[in-house]
Amino acid sequence: MSETLVSPDSRPRTERQPKGTSFAGLVGVELRRLWWRRLTKVVVAAVVVFIGATVYNAYNETSPERLAQQLDSYRIMQQEAPRIVEDCRRQQAIERDRSGDQTLDLGCDQQAQTPTLEEMGIGLPVADIVTEGIARTIALLLAFVALLLGASFVGAEFSTGSMGLWLTFQPRRLRVAASKLIAAAVGGAVVAVLGLVLTNLGARMVAVVNRPGSDLQLPQAPPLEEPLALLGLRIVALALGAGVVGAALGLLLRHTAAIIGTVLGFAVVVEGIVIQAFLQGRLQQWSVLKNIEAFVDRGTTYAAESCGPSSCEYAERTLSYTHGWVFLLCMALAVVLAGLVSFRRRDVT
Repeated sequence: MSETLVSPDSRPRTERQPKGTSFAGLVGVELRRLWWRRLTKVVVAAVVVFIGATVYNAYNETSPERLAQQLDSYRIMQQEAPRIVEDCRRQQAIERDRSGDQTLDLGCDQQAQTPTLEEMGIGLPVADIVTEGIARTIALLLAFVALLLGASFVGAEFSTGSMGLWLTFQPRRLRVAASKLIAAAVGGAVVAVLGLVLTNLGARMVAVVNRPGSDLQLPQAPPLEEPLALLGLRIVALALGAGVVGAALGLLLRHTAAIIGTVLGFAVVVEGIVIQAFLQGRLQQWSVLKNIEAFVDRGTTYAAESCGPSSCEYAERTLSYTHGWVFLLCMALAVVLAGLVSFRRRDVT
């Protein structure tokens, strides 16, 4: 009687080889590791505290007592305006007689035109207006903490040596790097969404608590130029990109302290000194901070020297929204590419 040996798994050998963790599973692992880091909890707590402080400041700025004081100052200014204009015209007549130039103008007509309540920013506290103001204020902060979170997430693995251990289980470096970049992007976006949600809730609370009485007779706030959702999407996209850039800097510099020092040095030396001091302001169109402002605010302006045939003078120039997002995208892609090349070619211990 013959016996036949049967393999417990009759599939071909190529099909029986373990395929390892999928890329989605790898990203999930990185997200869990990012969440359980102590710095993540610190960042979330810092964002909550800072937004709480800005909401409290908005509460003080829009309180009925503050609005009443601003209205009193506005009425006093209106009462004093005719006397100021009269004094200006009297001084203008004296100067014309003294100089003999009857065309001399001290701008008295402009002083006669007092600003309106809307132009002075005095109006009913509306939740959307308060939300927009706070969101524009915290946009750069959210981007910075997202960059710090992504940089520390990757840099700490090089400092502790866990990156080398991780590569023994997942030897494909670009796959590992991509999973970390995606995890950092998701972390930055989540931080931004959390900040915007808390901002909106706080602004609506301020608008309800500080609703003034009808006796103040405040004008209605002007409508927003665009929906709040579009501003929120730009801020989330900025934080997402900052998280990716932070993780790419971690792949490139491999130490959290080195990354923070590089970012602060760039901000002080390049943004604060070189761009401001050289070429009479014409380098501001290549400033990262100025392009962030153009991206968030859908365009911005800066002062730069313009020279004509006979003289040079400072003039206001426009930095468009398109220039802002294209510049930031190119910078982010350059940093990510440098980080991936460095991570693939350099040794990891």
